[in-house]
Amino acid sequence: MTARHVGIIAKILVSIALLALVFRRIDPHQALAALERVRADTIAAAVALALVGYMGRALRWSWLLRRAGVRVPLAECYRLTLVGTFYGLVTPGRVGEFARALHLDLPRARTLPSVLWDRLGDVLLLEALAVPAFVALDAWHGPLLAAYLAVVLATVVLVAALDSARLLGALARRLPRAAARLGAWESGATGILRSRAFVLGLVGGLFFYALNFLGAFLLLRDLVPESPARLALIFPVIILLGNLPVAFGGLGLREQVAATAFGRFGASVAAGPVFSLLWFGVITLVPGLLGLLLMALPRARGATMVEEPPAAGAGGPSGG
Repeated sequence: MTARHVGIIAKILVSIALLALVFRRIDPHQALAALERVRADTIAAAVALALVGYMGRALRWSWLLRRAGVRVPLAECYRLTLVGTFYGLVTPGRVGEFARALHLDLPRARTLPSVLWDRLGDVLLLEALAVPAFVALDAWHGPLLAAYLAVVLATVVLVAALDSARLLGALARRLPRAAARLGAWESGATGILRSRAFVLGLVGGLFFYALNFLGAFLLLRDLVPESPARLALIFPVIILLGNLPVAFGGLGLREQVAATAFGRFGASVAAGPVFSLLWFGVITLVPGLLGLLLMALPRARGATMVEEPPAAGAGGPSGG
């Protein structure tokens, strides 16, 4: 058994343990009663909002690809974004999302950096959107805040390192055997933060989260009609901390965060894990299964390399 398999098994066990802990602290009758209040039309509306929201992520990826000198039809970006969601669904830490780039018959040095920056853009947005839950409300203390600050620090360091052509160049000099690979990576991965494509990508990400948070709010209103509106501020926190690579797919970790948040804001603790699992089904499971179905479609034609990627720091002739 390889170390990778051991890691996966360990994360699955962590998820099982966390789920067991969270369901030991809630009243199953209250949880079932909350679930029974959710209407079918509310779930349908939330799913529809999620699927439309994924267009924002598809646009973001298409802009990042264009900056790397790759042009992919928007419909194909949307299809592969959902395919990547399926891959992320069945892999720890959602690393499977990178596999969507492999569906493009193009050099990976051009396509893989776009997926990496697509994911980093998501994390940066969630970190910013989570600030009100920690600053504006006197409800978060201790380990949750510490975990959030640790994630922010790690992200800042990683983003700065990946965006630095100087750092990658120094690394290539120290590792001559990897110099060619690092040079190919540098051409498509550095200078992104200063590009128009990245800024436009943040707008696309905001569109995605705005629609998904609206769907989550509809679910919340059915689950806990008396819940305070400010409880919506914890939506990005649930996603952000739920993506920490300590549990398989965040399962169990999200539910712990949701249960804690609901209790701190005066809502039913039992409804927290139910909300988390239901929301996960809406924004990840259903789109991921749709991606599995779309995987059977033939690859769209028109994915081409149109130009050399711009130098680090340049915006590129295609607008970023």
